[in-house]
Amino acid sequence: MTITPYLTFDGTGAEALAFYAEVLDGEIAFTQRFDQMPDQSMVPEGAGSRLAHGRMTYGDGQVLMISDTMGQEPFAGHNGFSLQLSFDDIEDARRIFDTLADEGEVTMPFGPTFWAAGFGLCRDRFGVPWMVNCETPGSPG
Repeated sequence: MTITPYLTFDGTGAEALAFYAEVLDGEIAFTQRFDQMPDQSMVPEGAGSRLAHGRMTYGDGQVLMISDTMGQEPFAGHNGFSLQLSFDDIEDARRIFDTLADEGEVTMPFGPTFWAAGFGLCRDRFGVPWMVNCETPGSPG
């Protein structure tokens, strides 16, 4: 069994998917817009260009999935969770943190802590919260 993050956006899903594929050196494996779905009876007018489903792979076979809302329901944003990235290399961790934080919001600057050689918290430009961690050897992680 695996846990796969599935993020929902309000019209920026395709842009976010492309951004995450670039940042995480991933590969977009599949995308489908709502106007490409076989049953159009459930797709509201104006939702056709939104991302119905996107899937990317990165790292060692990890998966991230993304979609947009159909634009009809209120979008509450990304709250109550963080996506956490773990690194062995401090420079890789810092580079990824800086890229995710660019045009977003840093809630804890990347730097050393008692458990990590480097750790930082940010929300990217899409509002998704990230934790970037580069553990110190022997730390509890």
